[in-house]
Amino acid sequence: MRPPARMKTLCTLLLFLLLGSPTPAPSAAPCDAPLLDETTFEHWRDYLKPAEGELRWQGISWRGQFWEGMEEATEKDLPVLLWAMNGHPLGCT
Repeated sequence: MRPPARMKTLCTLLLFLLLGSPTPAPSAAPCDAPLLDETTFEHWRDYLKPAEGELRWQGISWRGQFWEGMEEATEKDLPVLLWAMNGHPLGCT
């Protein structure tokens, strides 16, 4: 008795998946990490420290409740930003 054609196709595909040649791993490049020691610490600290313009969002009086923000926006004729999301903030759902 011969196996059905679908079974032969499935077996062939499985064989190719199991016995196929693996792709070679990329060669590791040498680490060009910057040096961090007592002499370079201040440079890197200042480089990584956020500039004043990057912290302006902290001056916004954010509202935790949507309705509070709507009432204030209506009184002051301001726009409203509604940030809504579902899931983990880093996309790790």
